[in-house]
Amino acid sequence: MKNNIDAKMNEGKYEVNLEKLLQDFLTLITGDQNEATIATIFENNLYHFIKTNFDKSIIFNKESGKNFFRHNFKGKIDAISNQVIIEYKSSDKLTTKSDKNKAIRQIKNYMDQLYTNGLKVQGILTNGSKICYLYHVGKKIVSSEFKNIGLRDMKLIVELLVNSDMKSLDPRNIVRDFALESSNGLSLSLSRQLYKNILENPTEKTLMLFQEWEILFRLAETDQGKNQDIIKRRKSLSKIFDTDIHENHHEYLALYVLQTTYALIVKLIASRVLSRFSYKQDIQFFSDLTTLDSEGLQEFMESVEDGYIFTTGGVTNLLEGDFYAWYADKKQWNRDVYKNIYDIISEITYYSTLQEISDSVAVDIFKDLYIKIMPNEVRHSLGEYFTPAWLADNVVNSSIQKLPNDKQNSWSGVDPCCGSGVFLVALINKIYEKYSYDLVNLDQDKKQMILQNILERVSGVDINPLSVLTARVSYFMSIFPLWKNTNSEITIPVYLGDSANIPTIADYDGIKCYKYSILTKKGSIDAVFPVDFVRAKEFYKKMHDLQTGVKAENSHILFENMLDSIENSCKINDTIKCHLKNLCNQLIAMHTNNWDGIWIRILSNFMMVAKFYNIDIIVGNPPWVKWEFLPTNYANKIKGICIDHKLFSGQRYMGAISLNICALIANVTAGSWLSKDGVLAFLMPKTIMTQDSYSGFRNFYIKNDKRMYLVEADDWSRGGNPFEVTTEKFMAYYYTRHYVDYTVGIPVNFYTKNSNISIFDINKYSHWHEIEKSFLCEKGLACQLDSARTGFTFIPPSEAKNVNGTLLKDLRSISGKPEYKARSGVEFTPAEVYFITPYESKSSSNNREPKLKHWFIKSDFRNTVHKNLINGPFELGTKYILPVIKGPMIKSFDIQKSNNYCIYPYEYGSRDSVSLKDMNVENKLLANYLLINKKLIGKQSQRSKDIAQGSEFYSLSKVGSYTYSPYKVVFRDNTIMHAAVVEPVETPWGTTVLPIPAKHAPYISVDNTGTDISEDEAHYISGIMNSTIVKEYFRLTYSGRSYSIRFNIKLPKYNPDNEMHVYISNLAKKARYSNNKNKYSDEISNIYINICQNLDT
Repeated sequence: MKNNIDAKMNEGKYEVNLEKLLQDFLTLITGDQNEATIATIFENNLYHFIKTNFDKSIIFNKESGKNFFRHNFKGKIDAISNQVIIEYKSSDKLTTKSDKNKAIRQIKNYMDQLYTNGLKVQGILTNGSKICYLYHVGKKIVSSEFKNIGLRDMKLIVELLVNSDMKSLDPRNIVRDFALESSNGLSLSLSRQLYKNILENPTEKTLMLFQEWEILFRLAETDQGKNQDIIKRRKSLSKIFDTDIHENHHEYLALYVLQTTYALIVKLIASRVLSRFSYKQDIQFFSDLTTLDSEGLQEFMESVEDGYIFTTGGVTNLLEGDFYAWYADKKQWNRDVYKNIYDIISEITYYSTLQEISDSVAVDIFKDLYIKIMPNEVRHSLGEYFTPAWLADNVVNSSIQKLPNDKQNSWSGVDPCCGSGVFLVALINKIYEKYSYDLVNLDQDKKQMILQNILERVSGVDINPLSVLTARVSYFMSIFPLWKNTNSEITIPVYLGDSANIPTIADYDGIKCYKYSILTKKGSIDAVFPVDFVRAKEFYKKMHDLQTGVKAENSHILFENMLDSIENSCKINDTIKCHLKNLCNQLIAMHTNNWDGIWIRILSNFMMVAKFYNIDIIVGNPPWVKWEFLPTNYANKIKGICIDHKLFSGQRYMGAISLNICALIANVTAGSWLSKDGVLAFLMPKTIMTQDSYSGFRNFYIKNDKRMYLVEADDWSRGGNPFEVTTEKFMAYYYTRHYVDYTVGIPVNFYTKNSNISIFDINKYSHWHEIEKSFLCEKGLACQLDSARTGFTFIPPSEAKNVNGTLLKDLRSISGKPEYKARSGVEFTPAEVYFITPYESKSSSNNREPKLKHWFIKSDFRNTVHKNLINGPFELGTKYILPVIKGPMIKSFDIQKSNNYCIYPYEYGSRDSVSLKDMNVENKLLANYLLINKKLIGKQSQRSKDIAQGSEFYSLSKVGSYTYSPYKVVFRDNTIMHAAVVEPVETPWGTTVLPIPAKHAPYISVDNTGTDISEDEAHYISGIMNSTIVKEYFRLTYSGRSYSIRFNIKLPKYNPDNEMHVYISNLAKKARYSNNKNKYSDEISNIYINICQNLDT
């Protein structure tokens, strides 16, 4: 029985029995025996030892080959016992280097064949006196050094064979057993029971933890939930919990419960990894938990959540009483919760805590489980995109290579948004690689040295408490082989903190202190601690010890204890003492009001982030959340930081002031933590290179007006969507403080996935070297074409080989200031109300006078968020209804005919919407239509309301005098550059009018002085915008999803006396009616480049 194995291996007499096994074995090995004799000695002794000590019969399958495996297999393995293969050699073999290499190649060949057929095994190679181990590091098979067989070897071999029928702690097994859709239903059943509990009978403590989780997780009950992502999220959660979830409170409870389920499974697996508990005499091993009744298991889970199980075991902060401990409270616990958790514990007892022979390959084992518990719609709405291990490995490799030579073996690294810990695992593996993954032959002192090396050099931070838990457990399991069998106390260097808003330094009467405020439901906790105290080695432990003072509910005692802790580390003055006394009063007040249990620990974590300095590598995949989707309170909190760091572009058109939170995190961490020669390496959206809203970030000012420079980038746009759940294009960005001339260009590696392998298969691998050949890497450039714009233009590999190539030269020639101002199209929000389609294609009346009324139907929208309340054909007055131009209608030199119309409630030439009173007179049917949809119109964003032109509820934005110019050139603002002159349209009711350009159909109608353009001028502008070189400019300078309307290309003022200007205008007129428009684009391009080059001279 597995329940007895852990206990047996921890008995004192077990070590004695192992020593006797070793002595018996060595006595029988004489030094001149053949393979068969050695195999018999080896197997008989192991069989009888395991049978005697564990009452378990081990079967050695002999001469196993094709018939045994039932698939193609070359050769015969001497012996295999489940997933351990053994190859024996005679005593006189394995004495020369040639013999050893030949034997290793043989067993590697066996292991490789089995791996190809889906069986991952471990190997043992021995001649009776010497032994070598073989194991997988990803796809690669690694061998340890040969050594004389000793006691540690006997212990390892027995553990391998005894545990060989157990499930290994690998992602596939964990997902199979604990995914929401698992056939055993364990996670789903627990989630639904917890949701029922928290919905029907939440305790005061549960509500406290939930509300504080909301704040820390940047959620707010006042969020309006208009975002399409949130709608999808609610639909997914409704399916999981088999109920209708349509409002914030229930939605957040459901999210909280799912995260609790995931956290609970991770904590139980972490408990399984500990070889022994310091809990109660009758509960020393994980399997003992299956003997507990409901009351006993509740007490144990409370002990787990408080971290006691791990603290007494030597890990001070693996668990710290987090936000997900609510279910274990005595008042919240019930029989149904007990049954669900008991069933999960029972399943986990079948997992082996013995890692592979390698004992040293760090793996992020929980990422796949999180993906299978938290639905895609939930993760997407929260900006969570998990990095494949091979990509993290690639970025870490590249970062290390960019360090000075003397730092490439002694670097320190931090992931400021560590998520499940994939970058931390990659960093840890780089340290392991130095020892060739061979821990088997290292003595305990050497292991202790490597352990301290990792703990001092690799750290992580995350704002998400769930991520912190996962990363800590992943980190712990990665270093467990080094830490087990030691008596050392360790702290996992992964902390709860906000990398976008870290503690700041202030001077308090001559003493430098860190200050920080944590927002809670009951107000903010304001902390001030001397810098020397926070940076002291014992800070974290001293802060944890203060929790006892909080529980005593005596602010004086807590204050005295805090003073003792600080004064042992540094100087202190009366000003600081006053701040400390206020903090103690705050903490005691919260505890007295049942609003405590976590704050000292959370405060310790947030302060630990301030300790990072002189870091060599800051690496990771920060969240890609746009400013507009941040909760208002949090956005206001960090707005000042963005301004201080000069991140805002200052361009407010089209919401350009919005930027991504990842840019702020990059700026804050680089400025506060990075060493002089350090590297910041982040995975971030490709739009950071091009979009106007990032112009401030691209300057990358840090402290004292110093700058970071982009030295290289990897473009994964054609990499097969490594994140799987999102198609957003992204790059790996590498920044240092070393000056780079962006006008010359920076190297860009363009990666293209081979078509003969899927990204899903690639993502199964952990190391870059295993899948490097699955990608084609081509060298290109990214350049800033002119000083007026910080955005980059990409130069493809074919052109980048020649820095002075024609394309780059031409792009530089056309770069400059245009003499015309582009405007955004009118914003019709919600489009489902304002866009309508005439029901009759032509007027049925023979009267030539324009009709005053017409029948319409709703325009067709895919994936619509809003629903127009009027169904079927409806009659409206025709006044204030005009044809509309949408982006996809715009082609080169022409506009596609369509039946698209819009409600445009403005008198010609006016910027103020027509009043409801006047509309009732002029078009009563339309007024009624709008009133019916008033509530729907009111759901538009506050930003849209703020910039609307007019006081009525149906007012539109982006309306100005330029909207009424007689001539306009509309162009695409995404996908591909097309431009055309706007022509009048005849309506079905008999009027001829100019269409209105809508959003995504920006236009030019005036020059920079505000003067309307002429007809010939419009065709001249259209010709230039459709020229081949301008199309290339937009393709290479902007994301295909969004072109800036503030483009930096020369548009010289049209001169009717300039022959080349007139010629371009005439060519554009002809091109409209030509079937070979590319010919005209090429010809105009040559003329336009010539004009620009003449301007330069």
